[in-house]
Amino acid sequence: MDEQAGGLQVANHRVATVGTFVEPMGMIRSAVGGAIGGAVGAAVTASGAAQGAVLARGQLGYLGVFPGEVILFAAKRGAFRPKPTDTVIAAAPRPAVRLAQVNKGKMAGVLEIHLHDGTAWRFEVPRVHLGGAQKIAAVLSWNA
Repeated sequence: MDEQAGGLQVANHRVATVGTFVEPMGMIRSAVGGAIGGAVGAAVTASGAAQGAVLARGQLGYLGVFPGEVILFAAKRGAFRPKPTDTVIAAAPRPAVRLAQVNKGKMAGVLEIHLHDGTAWRFEVPRVHLGGAQKIAAVLSWNA
């Protein structure tokens, strides 16, 4: 996979319209919670995880929007920046998306994608990748 100016190019030469790196809910808070320590840190960590978990704890993903679908790829942490892999974790057709929104927080944002079948994907997005998350929400909401 290579990131191109127009998005993410996958091995089979499909190019994502927009994309960004995402983390499971609670991961950014858990880093802060670990720094806080004790019962307060445990409460901060536990409050965000569970619902809408598509990524496992500690896993990093790259969410790409393609012309016909939304695909979550596994990603790995690089020396300077993350790198997407060819491993698909989850996928949904774009017409299945009912709503996409980003809620900005102080340390990170939350990207939520709600599907027509009632499921929701929720991700924490580090502040550095919030622009990509906002573009995803805009593109998906425009099509919903």
